[in-house]
Amino acid sequence: MTGRFLALLSIAVFAAAMQWSATLSQALLPAEYLISDGFQRYLASDEPESRILIVDIDEASIRQIGPWPWPRHIIADLVEDLLVNYRAKAVGLDIVFPSRASDVFEGDQRLAALAQNAPVVFAQAFDFVARDDSLEAGVPVFSRAPGFGVINPAQARAATGYVANHEGLSSARCVGNIGISPDSDGRIRRVPLATSWRNQVSHLLPLAMIDCISDIGTKGRPVAWESDAAFLSGPEWKIPFKRQLTAYPVVSAVDILSGQASARSLQNRWVLVGSSALGLNDRASTPLAASTSGVMVHAAALTSLLDFQDGRYPRSDLDGRWLGTLWIVISIWLLGWILRHFRAWSILPAVLVLGLSWLALALGLLSLDIQVSVLPPLVAYALIMLLVPIEWWLLQRQQSRLLGSFATYVAPSVLQEMLRQGVEHPLEPRLREITVLNADMQNYTGITRESNLEDAANLTREFLRCLTGPVLEFGGTLDKYTGDGLVAFWGAPLPCEDHALRAVQAGENIIRDVRHWNEGRVQRGMLPVRVRVGIESGAALVGDLGTPFRRTYTAVGDCINLASKLQAAVRNHPVDLAIGPNATRACSARRDLVSVATEQLASAGGSLQMWTIQGLPCSTPAPVSVRPAPSTAAP
Repeated sequence: MTGRFLALLSIAVFAAAMQWSATLSQALLPAEYLISDGFQRYLASDEPESRILIVDIDEASIRQIGPWPWPRHIIADLVEDLLVNYRAKAVGLDIVFPSRASDVFEGDQRLAALAQNAPVVFAQAFDFVARDDSLEAGVPVFSRAPGFGVINPAQARAATGYVANHEGLSSARCVGNIGISPDSDGRIRRVPLATSWRNQVSHLLPLAMIDCISDIGTKGRPVAWESDAAFLSGPEWKIPFKRQLTAYPVVSAVDILSGQASARSLQNRWVLVGSSALGLNDRASTPLAASTSGVMVHAAALTSLLDFQDGRYPRSDLDGRWLGTLWIVISIWLLGWILRHFRAWSILPAVLVLGLSWLALALGLLSLDIQVSVLPPLVAYALIMLLVPIEWWLLQRQQSRLLGSFATYVAPSVLQEMLRQGVEHPLEPRLREITVLNADMQNYTGITRESNLEDAANLTREFLRCLTGPVLEFGGTLDKYTGDGLVAFWGAPLPCEDHALRAVQAGENIIRDVRHWNEGRVQRGMLPVRVRVGIESGAALVGDLGTPFRRTYTAVGDCINLASKLQAAVRNHPVDLAIGPNATRACSARRDLVSVATEQLASAGGSLQMWTIQGLPCSTPAPVSVRPAPSTAAP
């Protein structure tokens, strides 16, 4: 019991620690990612995202306009078309211009002018890899509108370097970070909403687009991102990926430039300009797709940021780690209770039900954007499953001890019932109500005086066989052989309500079996022998009452002594079976019990009423000539 408790406690502590410690769960991240990514794909909606438009510099655009990089004025034309013809709410460029253009006047100056006067957000890429020589290309631009949701540098992720736009574009009012580092398996799940460089902050490109709209006073409202700890906890934010990638409308850049795209259906949207062309190497792996254009990561982030701004983002102050820990504690306590009260195999369906229930709960929590580690409870269940073969081994060991202890005491049916019920500590002494049967051969010494050793041994074995068979047949426990007799009891180790009735039935069958055996002896010219049986009920201490030198399962109590006195008193009466008053009262269902006599107990200074079964023949074929006793009704 103590070992099982300690094992379950250790598993609970380990699983709870996994909820809180990134170090402990690091080795199991692939499995965690497998489950959480599956949840993301299941929860992602395929409802079209009507607020966002992706302008894709795709293979068709590259074929018609020419190889990348395009002349800078074409980019300026694309941005102007989006703002003027398609009335874009804001344009975010997932493109960095680290060097000046050859067409400075037609390209860079036009882009700089747009960036100063229109909701155009340039990009800069911060690096998060520790390098001997940090990347520092271009001129980084940092958030300049502290009244519009600038995140505190303490909450931002520290960068190790950057690739920014050239100095000619450094006057841009709105610039966002597109630098992202994937998880250990190469997939992008988390992004830094804010990046710090030398105590200055740069927002993620989608967040910078929202800030840019608020900054210039167009339709939108300031967002105090730093005030919402549930939304931003730590230097990185886990993107919820609310929409399937197919939910985002994508228009080829060449269709915008040629005017072929429908202006009416695409107006007043947040526009992200990126590239899916393989030659531009802007590919990303996400929970929703093994390979997609990098701009789709920013589109997914923008969806959730807009939901948050509009009050549609599921906000909760609950910490999923606490919920996961609570589930671990409750479920492991429940499994421990099952292990204690049921067989080890019963843990299998319980673990299955709890595992599926936890997955359903975790799915619900993730749908509310309550971040929780899915794997720790499942790891705990897997470890508990390892306890099943251990429990089975311990059970086999316990059953072996039980077989060794009771195989010579009880009937096979009783032993099987003990194994089925899994009786706890059967050898531990307990106070029980039992019925004792004491049987003995009358005049054993006189009968065997003239016999040789072999005949005496055969006589003893055959007689004890007649006594033992009925005891085991009626589920009795054989206490001991007393040379030419035995002591047995009912009511332990398995309690039974009808222990007195069983003992009386066994005594009756002993008389009949000995008589049948005697008839065979008489036919062989041998003398019959008489059996005396005494039965009484009462409280007794039952259990292993031996010593370290020899263990014995026995019973101690007044009923033991009274059954022995009843057996001895039978020699003076014309019956072979004597039942004490307690056992007689317990056998009230039998109407064939009659009083024999009242026996004086010299040693105890009292008397003992004796009862027997009416009409039960004596164990010896020849009648025993003794004084008859009056018959009365049973109490």
